[in-house]
Amino acid sequence: MALRAIHLSPYLCMSYSGRMSKAPLQVVPCPPDRRAEALALVLRDIAPSQRREIGGVLLDGEPAVADAIGSDAADGLFIAVRCDRLCGAAWGLRQPGNTAILWPPRLVPGEDDQQAAAQLARAAVAALDAAGVMMSQVLLRARNAGETPTIEAVGFRYLADLMYLACEADGFPSQPPAAGDLQFEPFEESQRGRLVSLIERTYEGMLDCPALEGGRRMDDVIDGYRATGSFRPSNWYFVRELGGSGLVNQDLGVLLLAAHPGPCHWELVYMGLTPEARGRGWGRKIARQAQWLARCADAERLVLAVDAANLPALAAYRDTGFVAWDQRAVFVRFLP
Repeated sequence: MALRAIHLSPYLCMSYSGRMSKAPLQVVPCPPDRRAEALALVLRDIAPSQRREIGGVLLDGEPAVADAIGSDAADGLFIAVRCDRLCGAAWGLRQPGNTAILWPPRLVPGEDDQQAAAQLARAAVAALDAAGVMMSQVLLRARNAGETPTIEAVGFRYLADLMYLACEADGFPSQPPAAGDLQFEPFEESQRGRLVSLIERTYEGMLDCPALEGGRRMDDVIDGYRATGSFRPSNWYFVRELGGSGLVNQDLGVLLLAAHPGPCHWELVYMGLTPEARGRGWGRKIARQAQWLARCADAERLVLAVDAANLPALAAYRDTGFVAWDQRAVFVRFLP
């Protein structure tokens, strides 16, 4: 029996007191035609100017974003959809050195189904495990951030708070700094074995994220360093001592620098000293040398990241003009 043209939908909305069930949620690998939408959601807290360095991605309405990331990067991008409507996204971005960054699940405004976030996190982590990624990390604004329970549920554990420091060009030395008896010998590709051995020694007893010691192969670590910015062997140095402290003509540390041409800054990727070379004030001299090299390259600033618990390193950097501009809590997960 027909009810003619009586419109019941307003009445039904007003009179139904129960909770209508939601359409089922699906978590699937992101198809190419939805990558721009998904990446804009995942990276919504990142300034547009910074997104260019994340997997080579161009966003902000760029239709070419579907072709801007490689297949390996796209393999880690997952979306949650309900009735073909995007509800959330997460991105496990593989990186050189057998590592990955997990950009944690982000839900669209108004979406409060935390199951979507949990399913997205599980899917991204499963894809990284299937690819054999040894170590994944997440950077959050604070240790107790809202995403913490979600990432801890898939195996991430708090590692450290990272301080991000910068020194602007007007704080660089105006002339070559007095390095005393230190010598900076440029690295050559044929010297990789020497570099591996030396960095392994600088890791002994280090205060920067000590829980990572032994968690990765040193060759993977170095591959990760090489992938930072624009790698040039001439921007990596063996630090040697020429004077009379008992370490004459020995390798006592390393200085690894990288250029970031887009934002016109340099990064101090890694600086380390062997145990017997510590406590002599050489860290400050190495930092000043890094600033001088950045000045010679016309960099606008020199940036770095350091464990907030590494008080000697923080003191050395602050003494040489670095100031904090941001902080993140780091969580890590190793391949089971």
